[in-house]
Amino acid sequence: MSALGGLVVVLAAWLGGRALLPRRSELARSGWEEQGVAYLLGSSALVLAAMALSWTGLAFSGTVAGFVLATAAFAGGWRLYRDRGEALAAEVLTGGQLGLVLALAAGSAVMTLAWPLNEFDPILHFAYKGRLLFSEGLPAGEAFTAVSGDPGRVMTHPNYPLGVPFLEAFAAHAGGGWGDRWVQAPLALWSACLPAAVSLGLRGLSPAAARAGALIAACTPALYAREFLSGGLADFAAAGLGEEKMLGGRGDLPVMALFGAGAALLLVARRGGERAWRPAALAGLCLAGAAMMKNEGLALLGVLALALMLGALLERGRGWRPGAVAVGVAALALAPWLMHRGALPAIDENYGEQLSIERVGHYLSNDETADASPIRAENYGPDWTEASRWRPARIGRYFGLEFVDLLSWGLLWPLALLGLLHAARRPELRWLALLLAGGVALYALILLVTPWFLPSLHKKGIPARLLIHLAGPAALLAGALFAPRRPTPDR
Repeated sequence: MSALGGLVVVLAAWLGGRALLPRRSELARSGWEEQGVAYLLGSSALVLAAMALSWTGLAFSGTVAGFVLATAAFAGGWRLYRDRGEALAAEVLTGGQLGLVLALAAGSAVMTLAWPLNEFDPILHFAYKGRLLFSEGLPAGEAFTAVSGDPGRVMTHPNYPLGVPFLEAFAAHAGGGWGDRWVQAPLALWSACLPAAVSLGLRGLSPAAARAGALIAACTPALYAREFLSGGLADFAAAGLGEEKMLGGRGDLPVMALFGAGAALLLVARRGGERAWRPAALAGLCLAGAAMMKNEGLALLGVLALALMLGALLERGRGWRPGAVAVGVAALALAPWLMHRGALPAIDENYGEQLSIERVGHYLSNDETADASPIRAENYGPDWTEASRWRPARIGRYFGLEFVDLLSWGLLWPLALLGLLHAARRPELRWLALLLAGGVALYALILLVTPWFLPSLHKKGIPARLLIHLAGPAALLAGALFAPRRPTPDR
C-alpha cells in the first residue's frame, strides 16, 4: 500500500471529530487545541463504529470501511462549512512555545513512520489481528480465538481490544493493501494530540495553567521513547528492536492520549454549567476509545468511575452529573465490544482471576522466586541480587525509580505529586487527584498478583509502560499548579 491510505484515515478521523465537537461559541478552544482533540474524538468514533458493525455480523470489508470513512468525512466537511464564520479562542502558547510543541508533534509522527512494524507487541498483539480484519472481515473463528498449549499460542492475547487493529485495517483498506509502515499512519499522532487535550482541559482554570500543562506534557520524553537516551543514540540506531520506542503500533500511547482527553473534557464539563452534557458525552466517547485500545483502558475507566463517586461524596453530592454522563456514554459505546469479549478466551494474564485474597496474601508473606521466568535468574543482574526479593518492596522500588527518572519523565511526576497536594484545596480537582492516585494503586496491585516473574516485566519496561497511561491526568494536575487561586463554582 501507499502512504495515501493512512493519510485518508487520518483526514477522515479528524473530520469526524470536528463534526462531534460543540460549536466554538459553546466550547472555547484555539486552533491547535481543536485539531488535536478532534483527531482523538474521530479516532474513537471510527473504532467504536467498526466494532459495532462487526458485532452485528457485518464483515469489515473495503466497502464497509469506505462507508464509515466517507460518512465521517462528509459530516466533518459540512461542519467546517457551518463553522466558517465562528472565531477561535486565542492560543495560550506563544509563538516559540507553539513552534516547539508542533516540532515535537511532527518529529513523533516522522519517528513512528521511520520504521515498519518490527517489535513483538506491535506485530503479534495488534497487527496480526489487523491483518485478519483486513483479509477476513470479522473478529471471529479459530484464528482469533484459538489458544494452544505447550507449543505456543495461535493468538496472543485473544481478549485484547481491537482499536489498534481496526485503525490499521482502515488504513489497509483505504490504501488498497497492507503495508507494515503505512498502516501506522493513524497511530502516529497520539503524542502530538495529548498536549492539545491537556491545554483545552485547563483553559478554564487560566491561560497560564493551560500553557504549563501543555508544555509539561509535550516535553515528557517517555511520550516518545522510554529510558530516553539512556544508551546514547544507539537506541535510535537499533530501529526500536530493543523495545525502547514508545511510538508505533503498540497500545500504550493510544490509551494515554484518549484517556487523557477524556479526563480533560470531564474537567471542562464540570465547569460548563447547563451545556456541560456535551463535553461530558465527548469525554465518554474518548474513554470508550481508550478501553478499545488495551484492557488497561477498561480498568482505568473503572478507577475513574470510583474517583468520580468518591469526589461527589467529598463535595456532598455536587458535580456528579457530568461524570455520570461520561461513564454512561462510555458504557453504551463499549457494549458491543464487551459482549464480544465475553466469548473470547483469556490467557495467563487474566487479572480478574489472579486478583484474590489468597494470591495477595502469598506475595505479601513470601519472597519471589524465578520459577515463572523463562530466563535464568542470574541474568537479571541487580534486579535479582538486590537486598530484598519481597515483591512489594520490588514494586515500590520500581515505581520510585520512575518517579525520579528525569531523563524519561522530565518534570511530569514531581509536579504531578505536588499537584496531588494542591488538589486537596481545590474542590474541582479532587476527583482528578483520586483518579491519578487510584490509577497508580491499581497498577501496583496488578504487579503484586501478576503471574509473571516481576524482574522479567521490569526488563520489558514495566511499570513505565503502565504509568504512561496516566500522563494525561498527571499533566492536568501539574498544569493546575500554575492557575491563580480563586473560588471556582463546581457544577
